[in-house]
Amino acid sequence: MVHLIDFHSHYFEAAWFSSQSPPGSGVLARAWPLLTNIEAQLAEMDRAGINAKVLSAPSATLATPGQPLHSDLIRRINDRFAELVALYPERLLALATIDAFQGAAAAHEVERAIQTLGLGGICVDCAQADRYLDVPEARPTLEAAASLGVAIFVHPVSPAGLTERLAHLGHTGILLARGTENAASLLALLRSGIFDELSNLKIVLPMIGVAALLFAGIADQDYGREDGWQGPTLPSIARQRLHVDTMGFDPAAIRFAIELLGPEHVLVGSDWPIMPITPRQRVEETLAQLDLTDDQKVAIMGGNTLRLLRQHPTW
Repeated sequence: MVHLIDFHSHYFEAAWFSSQSPPGSGVLARAWPLLTNIEAQLAEMDRAGINAKVLSAPSATLATPGQPLHSDLIRRINDRFAELVALYPERLLALATIDAFQGAAAAHEVERAIQTLGLGGICVDCAQADRYLDVPEARPTLEAAASLGVAIFVHPVSPAGLTERLAHLGHTGILLARGTENAASLLALLRSGIFDELSNLKIVLPMIGVAALLFAGIADQDYGREDGWQGPTLPSIARQRLHVDTMGFDPAAIRFAIELLGPEHVLVGSDWPIMPITPRQRVEETLAQLDLTDDQKVAIMGGNTLRLLRQHPTW
């Protein structure tokens, strides 16, 4: 049987949150019982036909908005992730929680998480306050991950102001605000020329940030301008270095990503248990609608995730 791995899937422990938790309302509150119970998550995965998931705990979910997460808590999260992967080696992989805006200290934690703890990649917030990932403070984290050859999952955050403006559209409006911030940070990275400087940089974005791919192509017309593209590679070419998950699992969106980036750059990912779980039947039925070979379907379902992450389940 083809292994199905959910790349974009979260786990938190209640002790990681402030004294105000558990949250009182909203999507996080509704997901709380499952979000904080790894055994319940594994049982739900069994029912859905999902073989493995990639643990991640984005720091912005735990921190005061716009503020850094304490370094001791970051280390505790990564230590716990390593313990859980060791406890369930056939079911779990993990991305280290990293605050990319903490300069050299963040790079040191990348090295510890990958080299000492054996985690498979890193998860960073796309922004912190008014800073995107193209700022100098984030450069050490990007360099460390590229040097180690591990993937960076750029996770969305809720931008102040825009999130409130769009909240009347419900959870979808909040996702739109978060996806916009995610796309803006990735576009800033693409414009910076860093993909030319770091040939081994591997970035994964959620599908809600896919506007970065659209605007990278539009940015071709800014090539060579003082306020435009800074690298020698055209943005429409540089964007092909990106990977994207299937969050939302809309066949048209997945087809767009496959046609633009190639099937080797698309990963099954759901944002579960914040978003509903995507069962195997839906994954298989959706991929069957697309013009894919059997090998390409296998890659999207889990092969691409295993290729990106250094830490493989013991299958």
